[in-house]
Amino acid sequence: MEKELKTAAAYIRVSTDRQTELSPDSQLRIIKEYAKQNGYNIPSEYIFREDGLSGKYVKKRPQFIEMIGLAKQKPAPFSAILVWKFSRFARNQEESIVYKSMLKKNDVSVISCSETLDEENPFSSLIERIIEWMDEYYSIRLSGEVLRGMSEKVKRGQPVTIPSFGYDIVDKQYVINEEKATIVRKIFTDYIDGKSSMQIASELNEIGVKTTRGNPFENRTIDYILKNPVYIGKIRWNQNGKTDYRYSNNKDIV
Repeated sequence: MEKELKTAAAYIRVSTDRQTELSPDSQLRIIKEYAKQNGYNIPSEYIFREDGLSGKYVKKRPQFIEMIGLAKQKPAPFSAILVWKFSRFARNQEESIVYKSMLKKNDVSVISCSETLDEENPFSSLIERIIEWMDEYYSIRLSGEVLRGMSEKVKRGQPVTIPSFGYDIVDKQYVINEEKATIVRKIFTDYIDGKSSMQIASELNEIGVKTTRGNPFENRTIDYILKNPVYIGKIRWNQNGKTDYRYSNNKDIV
C-alpha cells in the first residue's frame, strides 16, 4: 500500500542584499525535490514567495504573515514549512525562535532543504541555532559593509539612491531630465504663488503626472520635493535608510 503524502508549504524569499542567493525558481526546485524524496506534497496555494524583501523583520513580509496565519489554524492545513535555507525563514534569531516555537505547538515544523538535520540527534536543535546565529551575524556584517560603501560614494559626490524627481543618473552623476524638470519648476512656482502642497499634488494627479516610482502625488511628496536640497545642487543621504520628511537636525543625514 502506497504511503500517504504529507502536506507541506513552501516559503521562498530573495532579499536585496545578497548576490549569492538562489533565484526564486531555483529555491522552489530544490524544495520540490526535497518534498518528493521525503513524502511531502506541496499544493500550489501553499507556495509563498517574496522577492526583494529583507528577512530581518517578519512584519514587513506579507506572504510570511499569511503563511503563519494558516499554520496557526487548528488543525493546520500543512505539517511542515519547507525552505531552501533557515535564513530564508528569518534572519533575526529572536523572531525565528518565537515563530518556530509557536508553530511547533501546532505540530508544524520548519525544515531547511539544504541544511538537513537529523531529528534523532540530540544536538540538532543546537546546530540549527548556530546556523541561524551565523546567518544573523553575516547579515549584520554585510549591512555595515554596504553602509561604509555608500558613505564613501556620498563623500565623492555620487548618488546612492534612485534619482530624485526631475533627474536621471548618467555615469554616476545627476543629469536633468528636461521633461520632468518642467514639473519641478511648476511645483516651486505654484508653491511660491501660494498654492498648498495638497492643491499642487491634486493638480498634478489630474493631468496624469506620476512620481519617480510611478505613484500618484501626495502632499507629502510635494513637501519632499520642496525640501530636497538636490534642487540646489546638493546630494543628501540618510544613513539610517529612512526617509525623513522633516529634515530637522538629524545626525544621520549627510
